[in-house]
Amino acid sequence: MEEVNDRKEGFNHISIDEKVLSNSLAKRLEDKLEKLPPLSPECCIYRVPAELREGNEKSFTPQVISIGPLHHNNEKLKDMEQHKMRFLNDFLSRIQVSLDDCVELLRRKEVKLRNCYADPIEFDSDKFIEIILIDAAFIVEVFLRNSISSDDYKVQNNRHDHFFGRPWKLKFIKNDMLLLENQVPFFIIEDLLSLTGSSIPIRNDHRHSAIKLTYEFFKTRMYLKDVDAFNAMEKVGQSEIQHFVDFARICHLPQEMPHKSKLKSLTLPTATQLHQAGVKFKVKQSRNLFDIQFKDGTLEIPRLRINDAMENFLRNLIAYEHYHLKDNYVNDYVFILHRLIDTPEDVELLAQNGIIESKLAGNEEVSSAINKLSPGMTLIRFNFYFSDLCKELNDYYRVPWHKWKATLKQDYFTNPWAIISVIAAIVLLILTIVQTYYAVASYY
Repeated sequence: MEEVNDRKEGFNHISIDEKVLSNSLAKRLEDKLEKLPPLSPECCIYRVPAELREGNEKSFTPQVISIGPLHHNNEKLKDMEQHKMRFLNDFLSRIQVSLDDCVELLRRKEVKLRNCYADPIEFDSDKFIEIILIDAAFIVEVFLRNSISSDDYKVQNNRHDHFFGRPWKLKFIKNDMLLLENQVPFFIIEDLLSLTGSSIPIRNDHRHSAIKLTYEFFKTRMYLKDVDAFNAMEKVGQSEIQHFVDFARICHLPQEMPHKSKLKSLTLPTATQLHQAGVKFKVKQSRNLFDIQFKDGTLEIPRLRINDAMENFLRNLIAYEHYHLKDNYVNDYVFILHRLIDTPEDVELLAQNGIIESKLAGNEEVSSAINKLSPGMTLIRFNFYFSDLCKELNDYYRVPWHKWKATLKQDYFTNPWAIISVIAAIVLLILTIVQTYYAVASYY
């Protein structure tokens, strides 16, 4: 009891200095709480965390151009700022409003623009609006130039155009514009496009025009060559588009998402192992890049075009899913891809069947690029999109007869001479048995 009283007495005798310090700490915390920004439902642009960046920095960091505020201070990208200013000047020359009106338009939407970024933006109001205006105007101007179908512009201007006159440079710019950290909200692209008025080369529907221009500009870098353009744009048109990474993902989603269920086994035979079990491979004619199906012993996979940008493209889609969406559709597809393609032999097999088209140096580089995607994946076994596919492949692979039949076919029925040899051996075996039977029968 005395000890308790001593504690109370000690507590009551806190020095004045300690009380001042305590009050000061509370005041500082209160100030921080007041300044703490609320979580916004508009947030859609994120910095990729260290666990995904480790060993893959270039997959998330722009190499040529910064878009938006997150990489604006990158000294390696400063050379592009002057070019972006020229594009802003060209954009202003084609619109029907003044630069002041453009600034005022963005100023009215500054809060919404800032809310789209997960991290607080360090720039003050004027600098932030300047960054967004210059970068968004650059995008719109690039889109409009890309949409011009007549050869007059190309003949007269390509020689002096630092992008369309140099396709290799435009390719790197497109790659940078598809990085999650290098985005501006899609709605500001639509808003600036609406200022161009009659100069829109499609129709006076600014949302449709923004979607069409985005699709035409990115269709190669978003791997949409095999995707039906009308259906892709219809899906996007029915969705709330956040930015270009979101645009790409929407284009590749199926009309109806597959059923999710528990993934019972983490193991899956590779393409080579499946081939040895008699599985056939076929290019699937699908409007969805990720539409893999297995039916009647045939695995159908949409054509996969592998180049130096594919790895970055998939990484940023996966990162976006992890930090913004509840669905891991792309993540789950990459898990299947990683399991199927483990060695250069797997790549060779799929390439022979027309499923893989690669611009990389060789099969080993392709398998390495696919395998390097695995550290960024997060597997949620209880909600996996391709669990039925995995079960079907595993069940087929475990049936011994499938392997025996495949071995017989692959080893002994690959050409006419091999077939003749097998038939001759069978006939010889039968004759030997018959001869032996008669010899034994005559003995008795």
